[in-house]
Amino acid sequence: MSASSGFRLAKTLGLAAVVASAVTQEYGAGINFVVPQSLGVYPAIGALVPLAMFATGLVIFLKVFLYARFSRAMPRAGSSYVWTVRALNLPLGFILHFVWWASITAAMGFIAFAFGNFLGNALVNAGFAAGHLLLSKPGHLALGLAALWIIYGIHVAGIRDYGRLVVILLALVVITALTVGIIGFAATPAALLHTAAARTGIAFTRTPAPPFDAHAFLAVCTLFIFAYGGLSGAPALSGETERAETVMPRGIVIAWLTSVVLFSLVAAALLHAVPWWAALDLIRHKHASLVTAPGIIGLAAPRPLAAALDLVIALIVGKTLAPQMVVTSRMLFAWAEDGLIPARFAETSRRRAPVAALTLTVVLASLFLVQATYIGWAFGIVARSVTILLVWLAVACAALNLRYNPRHASHGWSEPFRRGVMVVPVALLSIVVTIALIRSVLVLPHAPFYVQPLFQGAVMALIGTALYLRARRVAPGLAAVTATLPLE
Repeated sequence: MSASSGFRLAKTLGLAAVVASAVTQEYGAGINFVVPQSLGVYPAIGALVPLAMFATGLVIFLKVFLYARFSRAMPRAGSSYVWTVRALNLPLGFILHFVWWASITAAMGFIAFAFGNFLGNALVNAGFAAGHLLLSKPGHLALGLAALWIIYGIHVAGIRDYGRLVVILLALVVITALTVGIIGFAATPAALLHTAAARTGIAFTRTPAPPFDAHAFLAVCTLFIFAYGGLSGAPALSGETERAETVMPRGIVIAWLTSVVLFSLVAAALLHAVPWWAALDLIRHKHASLVTAPGIIGLAAPRPLAAALDLVIALIVGKTLAPQMVVTSRMLFAWAEDGLIPARFAETSRRRAPVAALTLTVVLASLFLVQATYIGWAFGIVARSVTILLVWLAVACAALNLRYNPRHASHGWSEPFRRGVMVVPVALLSIVVTIALIRSVLVLPHAPFYVQPLFQGAVMALIGTALYLRARRVAPGLAAVTATLPLE
């Protein structure tokens, strides 16, 4: 279907689907690994992990404000790519979002791999020998590929089916988070550590709390940016949402509130069940799996309940692939609308699904899954957090440019930024916060160069630059597309 025949994407989603898509993208592997990811890398954070999670959520409100404002002004499938390209410039917007897009696509491969870990361990803990097969490399690959291509099939069937799926998954996420919270706070730490000591042989020793370390606190907050990353992807549904200019901003705010509550609850419950000093002992003695959400639930809950929750948590980890496939495919769709990649990626099927964009996404994610299975290296969580922060930084700069640059005075999309007293302070605070958080993790201590965020980001930026230069050679008047908004 050509652009001249009208909208190509089906505008059928409502508020519930927008909220569900954002929350289900956020609540996945990250929150289940919140303890080992934070304490294992920055032990000086001590007992402040739940506070860092809550503080990160509060800081994210600055981003939520900007994303809600942009979603009202420019509700398009390309979301922050469209915003930054129109408000700043095309090369910067494309290259930055190519790095972000690459990080999400790589994360899909890693999550497909992690799905095998969670489901395999859940089946083993439930007494099913088949779990050992899933924990093997061929098992990881087969299960991960099945998850990716089943979700691909749901997307190809149409966005309405996707909306129904994520609303069901949102209910599952809320029920699971509340259950984990109840079990965690109901657990007696002494009894739980007695069970852990019997399993591991570790003699736990309580240590005094370390003095407050501002660098460690900021670094952990930066890691938790990854957990809240789903809010960045919510506006990707703008091209398929009814009355997107009003529904999308409301959906982003509701999703943010939901995520802050659920994440803070789970983080506090896990650190209540296993105190930070005991968690550090487990991590240092190579028993980090016992301080993940499934591990702690396995120690605290009756075996039948723990086994059931393990299976549900495995499903929750795998379901993250569905909203991530929306983000990556709609980004390709937006690039094709602007002429940066072949036009076929902006074409849709009879069910109004961007099949070519979805196909490229699932093929690349499958390759990253193979890499994660047999090589083990992937785009790191810290690097992914840095790309999320860089996009947020660019969006803040875009808001200020729309406010003060006379070039945009005649553009209707700048009007929401030229009024309102909150735009400028929120944008300026966003710039300060993002730069501070990026600086805290730009160089990882004791890590090889190929997992450093600077190296990984530079490699992706070079590839993005090459793609942009190729597109400009093919279409010399490419920059003219920024004068208007894409159709959807």
